[in-house]
Amino acid sequence: MTIRRVLSATRRESWPDAVIPTVAIRAVIMVFAVLAVAVFHPDALPADPWLQVWNRWDAPHFFAIAAHWYLPPADPARIVLFPLYPLAIALGSIVLQPLVAGMLVSLVAGLAAAVGLHRLVRLDDSRPAARAAVVAMAIFPTAFAFIAPYSESLFVALSIWAFVRAREADWRSAGVLGALAAFTRLQGVFLLPALAIEFWLARRRLDRQVVWVASISVGLLAYLLVNYATFGDALYFVGVQRDVFRVVNIAPWDALGSLWQAVLTAKLDESWVTIYLAPLAAFVVLGLTVVWTVASKHSRPSYAIYTVLNLAAFASLSWPISVPRYLLGVFPVFLATGVLLRRPIGPAVGAASALLLGLFVTLFASGHWAF
Repeated sequence: MTIRRVLSATRRESWPDAVIPTVAIRAVIMVFAVLAVAVFHPDALPADPWLQVWNRWDAPHFFAIAAHWYLPPADPARIVLFPLYPLAIALGSIVLQPLVAGMLVSLVAGLAAAVGLHRLVRLDDSRPAARAAVVAMAIFPTAFAFIAPYSESLFVALSIWAFVRAREADWRSAGVLGALAAFTRLQGVFLLPALAIEFWLARRRLDRQVVWVASISVGLLAYLLVNYATFGDALYFVGVQRDVFRVVNIAPWDALGSLWQAVLTAKLDESWVTIYLAPLAAFVVLGLTVVWTVASKHSRPSYAIYTVLNLAAFASLSWPISVPRYLLGVFPVFLATGVLLRRPIGPAVGAASALLLGLFVTLFASGHWAF
């Protein structure tokens, strides 16, 4: 099937295969969050629970940046959160309350990500495969971050659509979307080598269009400029990570070795699950995804390099407690999980993912740490 015919088909398929399932699952999660807090942690139930249960952890920091940028009274340490998502909140806050604006951005971006993922899979595989990938993304254990006012939805939408546009040979759009992704999360810079591979596979030569692929770096450069303009140091965020959050880059074998030892020796409690076991499980998932991207006929070299770079970056963090959430930005994870959902083991995989999602939704909505 040609790309033109695939595009025509996916326009008809996107509503029943991507939009409606994603909206339905998001609605179930939102109702479940309120009910779970009411039953298990009623003392943590806010006065306006339907939205406020999502206003946890990083969410207030994004709102502070949207209101005050990175300047006082905002905490300068918030510079570790990239600017595009709070800028979107600030724009939406012109007509809406900031929490509503933030969650609306997450909802719209999440739907765009689902449609983009469906289209991307259909370029290489069947309609059932595309549906399975969308469901895998919607019920992933940390998919609650697609609902919360976090930057995950926006980043995933931009990165997936950058790949879609690259596959459609629209290099200008791919470059712009990639640059915006790199202005949303640091992971976005990994789109540059991944899409450079797509460019070479598509054209087998270097020409003026490669400038658009190179323009992905503009997103990171813009973030460094924000650091410099605000604090006089383009790498100010590196010092914040080190001094405030105690996160530095170390050898992956040291990071993973320490995590493994903590899993073996730490006390079996909530922190053991969320701070040690879940990050280790996330590395296992990411490692298996790397294998899939290399071995599967439905993968591509660009997916492999994108996944490998993310794995290398995450595995070099001295304190990888948020890696389970960071996996949401590595969309090949959903492609590989979608394959499992279509196998005989699929019901078990889907049930396990949904149960873990319910557990982490309960923790997050109650104000407990959940990545």
